[in-house]
Amino acid sequence: MNYKMYKNCIIFATHGDCQQERELGQRFVLDIYLYGRDLKKVCNAISDEAVEKAVKEVAVDTHFDLVQAVVYNLSNRILSECTEDVLEVKIELRKPCSTLRVGPPGGLIKHIGSHGSARREGYKTEYTNMEDYRYTRVDSARIFNKDIKFEVDVDVAFPMEDSIREDNVAFSFSYTTIYDTAVDTTLANQNKKPEEIIEEIINNIYKINPKVYKVRATIRNLIPENNLSADAMEYQMVK
Repeated sequence: MNYKMYKNCIIFATHGDCQQERELGQRFVLDIYLYGRDLKKVCNAISDEAVEKAVKEVAVDTHFDLVQAVVYNLSNRILSECTEDVLEVKIELRKPCSTLRVGPPGGLIKHIGSHGSARREGYKTEYTNMEDYRYTRVDSARIFNKDIKFEVDVDVAFPMEDSIREDNVAFSFSYTTIYDTAVDTTLANQNKKPEEIIEEIINNIYKINPKVYKVRATIRNLIPENNLSADAMEYQMVK
């Protein structure tokens, strides 16, 4: 299943059951996933402005005692405003300012939170499991060019039995090849949309080795063009 993700959206709200939480408010962090079979259609299913408005009205301007209620109401609100191309909206909410401690003397928990999703009626989750295969991973391939704002991860599952049996790198899909493909493709398509770049990366991997089982690519726009205070916009496609 492919997705578009709003990563680390920071909001300030008054959620919580404690009086101080209600009066003073605190910082919350949201990850919002839009899942669908066709990434391009997912990207056109709802505007960033509509997501931003939903976050403001449901997660900022409205108080909930439970963070689970924030997740439930926001995921359903966003799904209701998406076209049918979005099959599931998953939200992870984190509250970094928890005062909970783990054991004496222990230490502060990094965050507490909740996650949940809203799904179309009749839809059962179809998360793609790359872990069914042996695969090579190139993590966070940064493009060192001042005009580029993307970071790419690429997982390539391919026949590795000969490589493992013979302990021979000649049979394997090299990290360098995957990295170069991710970087060169991104540079060549830097003026295209992220969902178009990611598809080009996957297609180029298959051109290099048509025997590949499956490719999972993730691209992050490190300078998102919206007002959600997100660290990045993340897109994932699996073919």
